[in-house]
Amino acid sequence: MKVYCHLLTWNDHRYLPELFASFDAQTYRDFSVRVLDNGSNDKTVEYLQTHVPQTLVGHNVRNLGFAEGHNQLVRFTLEHEIGSEIDPCILIMNSDMILHKDAIKNMVEALDAHPEWSAVQPKVYRAFGEHTGDESLKETVLSDILDTTGLRVQKGWRMTDRGAGEMDSGQYDSHIELFGPAGAIFMIRLSALKELFVNAELFDREFFAYREDCDLAWRMAGKRLKTGFVPSATLHHYRGMYGAERLSFWKRLRNRQGQRPFFAALSTRNQLFLLLKNLSFGDLCLALPWIVWNEGIRVGYGFLFEPETRRCLLGMWKAVGSMMAKRKTILATRIATGGELRSYVV
Repeated sequence: MKVYCHLLTWNDHRYLPELFASFDAQTYRDFSVRVLDNGSNDKTVEYLQTHVPQTLVGHNVRNLGFAEGHNQLVRFTLEHEIGSEIDPCILIMNSDMILHKDAIKNMVEALDAHPEWSAVQPKVYRAFGEHTGDESLKETVLSDILDTTGLRVQKGWRMTDRGAGEMDSGQYDSHIELFGPAGAIFMIRLSALKELFVNAELFDREFFAYREDCDLAWRMAGKRLKTGFVPSATLHHYRGMYGAERLSFWKRLRNRQGQRPFFAALSTRNQLFLLLKNLSFGDLCLALPWIVWNEGIRVGYGFLFEPETRRCLLGMWKAVGSMMAKRKTILATRIATGGELRSYVV
């Protein structure tokens, strides 16, 4: 099974040596790496051209966002698809990662063993970079703290990274089917990926970044494209915007205050886009109390105290028409019942 590893870089020079060293150490060898740089202004492109020039397939002059950048990579792979390949896969992943040596092998073997699965989610831990006293030196700490084991759906249809912030003690080591994969990294069959396009997009480019993976996961579940969790496929991730899955209101508020304003604004706005595009009227009625409570607090706080979020929310009306058009397509092509989708809600 051929695997195409898709990497989108944006000022990621500091992560690339460890990432490519982990690619070199993989026990599964039938893969190739394809990198699109998304407007970096550090040494990222120089590093790629010097050390791994065969991986660089393009360079955007400005940052087009996670969603459109990965759309470009997907289109490149589809345009260069070799018809003789049997059931190829794409590994969509962030560039700030360190793969363990059997990560790709174990994901491929899981897909081989489970033909009913369209995608697989590995177990992701958190990595931290700690200064050792000399600012020019940094020690990588590979923790046992979970970053994600896939997406979990809460009652208000807000998705969280399952197990995020927990110490791993094997509590998530069952091979189960998930609502969908987390966007940080997942492997998907090319044949399944082709079923997920809406207006020639895999990820919604109007999201730019944040929650575009939730949007894709909801569409996958709606088409009964199953995602399996593979606990034996492991890696570490330098998570930039992170927290625990289960936090009190006040801790969530403190975490939000520590986020970059632009990213906090996108996360708030895109959750509303996510509901507008994907939530059926029946499920809206059932989940309304949780939606009003959860999103009402976030939107109210952001509007009152975060100028960037207020600007994003006031500009949402410009995209309502296109979101409603996409909603029409998504609901018209959905084959899963409401009950099937609600079975994932916890």
